[in-house]
Amino acid sequence: MKIGMDARFAVRKRRGIGNYSLRLIRNLADIDSGNQYVLYIDREDTEEILPARPNFCIKKLSPANYLIWEQILLPLQAKRDNLDILHCLGNTAPIKISHRIKLVSSIMDVMYLKNYSELPQSSSIYQKLGRIYRKIIVPKTAGSLSKAITISFFSKTDIMHHLKSLRDEDIAVTYLSANDWFKPCKNEVIFEILKNKYNIHNDFIFTLGATDPRKNTERIIRTFLELKSKYSISEQLVISELPNWGNTLFYRMLQDSKYKNDVVFLDFVTENELVCLYNYAKVFLYPSFYEGFGLPPLEAMSCGVPVITSNVTSIPEIVEDAAMLVNPYDDEELKDALLVMLHDEKVRSDYIERGFKQVKKFSWRKMAIETLKIYDSLCFRGLPE
Repeated sequence: MKIGMDARFAVRKRRGIGNYSLRLIRNLADIDSGNQYVLYIDREDTEEILPARPNFCIKKLSPANYLIWEQILLPLQAKRDNLDILHCLGNTAPIKISHRIKLVSSIMDVMYLKNYSELPQSSSIYQKLGRIYRKIIVPKTAGSLSKAITISFFSKTDIMHHLKSLRDEDIAVTYLSANDWFKPCKNEVIFEILKNKYNIHNDFIFTLGATDPRKNTERIIRTFLELKSKYSISEQLVISELPNWGNTLFYRMLQDSKYKNDVVFLDFVTENELVCLYNYAKVFLYPSFYEGFGLPPLEAMSCGVPVITSNVTSIPEIVEDAAMLVNPYDDEELKDALLVMLHDEKVRSDYIERGFKQVKKFSWRKMAIETLKIYDSLCFRGLPE
């Protein structure tokens, strides 16, 4: 087979889709030397992170304008390259493509198809435009897909609810995994540097923030301030992954608080720093309103930190009983969970052990093997096993 992949997100600053893209591509390179792959990107792979294998070819398509690249350049080049399969990895795909190419799309979730009453609108112009684009494109491409791939059974059910053209057999589920470097490894040298760099001076609750309302950052801060005020907890709150935090509501809501120095805001951190923060955190807190999978809780569990996370959407499916589950809309429930997890060593130890067992169920290699089987089923359907 000749398989094309939209690899744009793998060579950008990687978060959810970028991490998924890179891990899938690298693991396919490890397990498959027989098929030919064409990786399409919109900028140079300056880090040289894409596979340098004889059966992998990298093509940069210009210009990088998102709409033109995806809807015009990508389908034209896919036709020229005589692909058997084109796999688009970031929810959207070309509306028009050669009829002989089987189109596969990884649809992580469909939160952009929901009403604002279900999921509040982000204040970010970039996120607003992205939501509009996906809301237009995803329903238009759904009917022409040979296969949709998603990352949890919750997401599969949600996709079928919003995209009526897709049936149960049209959607495959392949789970994500925490990367190998998320593991117990307390590095005192790196942590001392982080403490001095970011003014961390106590034990801390760790969370990943965002201006996107679904990450629940405002409630996290409000609950933390209440715990400081009413229960005099000694821990700090460290919020990572929040660029331009000085211009956010979260920063402004702390300015009149006597506990403002106990909330530490961080921009995007390096992978080594993130692993270190997980390892030294007393609790990892992730009360998100909506997740198609929810990878950070698995990363935290892999590092041996107890996790408090949401009891909604995909998260209970992924963490099972290995995390303390709370209603993310309930301040009291969140406060009570934190008090228990911070102060009850038996409970903490129990959740740490459960976490180590849970993460063993997930593997990027397994995800790649399952994806390759999907490719095979599309091109060799009907042949004996």
